[in-house]
Order: sequence, then structure tokens, then C-alpha cells
Amino acid sequence: MSGADETLQRVIYASRAAAGGDIPLDEILATARRNNAALGVTGALLLSGPYFAQVLEGPPAAVEEIFERIQCDPRHENITVLEVAQPEARAFGEWTMGFAEERGADGGEALLDPAEASNLLDKLR
Repeated sequence: MSGADETLQRVIYASRAAAGGDIPLDEILATARRNNAALGVTGALLLSGPYFAQVLEGPPAAVEEIFERIQCDPRHENITVLEVAQPEARAFGEWTMGFAEERGADGGEALLDPAEASNLLDKLR
């Protein structure tokens, strides 16, 4: 999904699922994979209890469009940007949206720590 001359942007963020709402994971992943493929965006999503952490990477305009949609989505609260970067290469070039879940996590507050951004990339890989 990545050409050699492509300018890339990476956004890593964390958020909390809105209180009282179910997390429709199948729907979220299907929509993300469809939209990301259409826009040339790749990435991964980590669910830890009620917390999400996500990496989006691709053409800057496309990443910004998707992230704007996420920020307006009422299923998210407390969206915290952990990193915005222009990487040399994609970390998740084969995945329109990979997914991992940390089971048994007691809240995942560490996902909201900006110092954890590189650790988050390692977890998702």
C-alpha cells in the first residue's frame, strides 16, 4: 500500500469508549477496513477494557480525514493524541486495520501517557 515516493503521516491516539455504550467491534472494524482501503490508510487498533488506542498511517490528507471522523464519533470520549509523525515507512503496511485486544486489563490508563506511544507501536506489531 505504500509507494517509495509517498509522503506518510502517522497519528497515534487513545480514547475511552463512551459511557453506557456497547462497543460494536465488528462494525467498527468492518467500517475502518473499508474506509481505510479506499483512502490508502493502514493501521492497527488496540482495545484494552474500555480504552482504544489506534495507529493510522498513510497520505496526510487521508489520515486527517479519518481522524476528524473519529473525533466527531460520539462513541469516543477523552481522545488524546499521543503522536503525530512523518515516518519513513509504514509500520502496518499490510493491514487496512489490524486488531488486538488486551484481555484482563484493569483500565489501561497507561494508553493515555504520551511517553507510551512507541511502546504502543511495539504492542500492536
